Amino acid sequence: MRPSLRIQSTFYLYLLLVLGLLEIFPLWLVLQGILVFLFFMVFSGAIFYSLLMLATRRDYPFEVPDDPSTPLDPLVYVLIPAHNEESVIRATVTSVLNQDYKNMRVFLINDNSTDGTLEIFREFEKKDKRVVVINVPPERGRKKPKALNYALEIISIAFPRPEFVFILDADYIIPRDAIRKLVRIMEKAPNYVIGIQGNVRPRNWKKNFITKFITLERLVGFNVAIEGDMKFNENGKNGGTVILIRYKHLSSLGFFNEDVVTEDTELWARAFISGYRFWYYHGVIGWEEAVEDVRHYIKQRSRWAQGHFQVMVDYYWPVIRGASSIPEAFIEHFYLLSYLVPVFWFSSIVLNSYLMLVEHPPSSIIPPKVSLILAFLSFLLFWFSIAYSNWIEKKRTGYCVNWGFVLVYPLYFIIFVVFSVIYTTRGLIRLIMGKLQWEKTKRFT
Repeated sequence: MRPSLRIQSTFYLYLLLVLGLLEIFPLWLVLQGILVFLFFMVFSGAIFYSLLMLATRRDYPFEVPDDPSTPLDPLVYVLIPAHNEESVIRATVTSVLNQDYKNMRVFLINDNSTDGTLEIFREFEKKDKRVVVINVPPERGRKKPKALNYALEIISIAFPRPEFVFILDADYIIPRDAIRKLVRIMEKAPNYVIGIQGNVRPRNWKKNFITKFITLERLVGFNVAIEGDMKFNENGKNGGTVILIRYKHLSSLGFFNEDVVTEDTELWARAFISGYRFWYYHGVIGWEEAVEDVRHYIKQRSRWAQGHFQVMVDYYWPVIRGASSIPEAFIEHFYLLSYLVPVFWFSSIVLNSYLMLVEHPPSSIIPPKVSLILAFLSFLLFWFSIAYSNWIEKKRTGYCVNWGFVLVYPLYFIIFVVFSVIYTTRGLIRLIMGKLQWEKTKRFT
């Protein structure tokens, strides 16, 4: 069954289930069931962030050796897929070629660019013998996982097999020691560790209101959610960039799924149910270009939400069954539902506020006032996690969003909750309609 048909079938099954419940039970009872569900989703969100914030205080299950690089180090292939990236790609490739890691080759993957990207790639190829340009044919490209798979096919035929592949998106700049640090960790990692994810930060974070908010998203996402899961369950996720992966494990999984919108989350799920784990290390930071306006923020997040839902539909139960403990199953359950959490929170606020305002509200299993108090406390906890992640960043790197912006977070939080409802709904609609094509993120440089 095609992915779009499977997703549509799942949606219509749940729709029939809801309609069936409305036929069997009165409307007020179905509403009570929805309110109880929303209550426990908001409550579980509070538990989720509490657990992971506490877990960040633990140590990593590894050390970070600082041994210098030698030509005898494991062979690393750096893969940089690019489609129309002439405005950012030169800085990205330069940061890779400036790495202090000696045993690597850099594969610049031109995915049907119509601007000057290929010409820039050819310039680097002429100047540096470590660089190989791969030109993806039209029928094999115009999508990141397709371009990566084509490059990996060429590599498997024409080049020696590497120990690791390092994947980097075209707008990222990495520090000089990034690859060496990740390789040193992976050299001593157990065989069940398929790869290690680095950190991600916007380099244009000071640009405007949007980029500062995105930076706070990144800080809480990496410094609390991903780092907490890493230290709690050795489960660091796959963000699709600034990531070092064992080539043989990636090959055994069949490389990347070309029928999905977010190949990184899908690979994480397949690896998870196969017994592998991704690690995460905060000390290697890839500096990205964040979107700078609301339109492209919603468009980008819609694509991420759509891909996340696709993975949730395909892998929810296998992931839950693949968890090694009940706490891990709970955290991965919440991770798979994460794009729906703001929608649940917003729906709980709206429905319970309505019940508080009507003159004769129906009797509730959980009083609306209790649900509203829980939603408020959950927001305070999330606000605290924002401040906590910002404090961690300041302590580690001296870099953080100004505290005045964090202090007034409640004033603009609700705006982004509304945006979240919009992009989540857009992602769901696109998924149900079978629109699984990849959408390129606009560059602002």
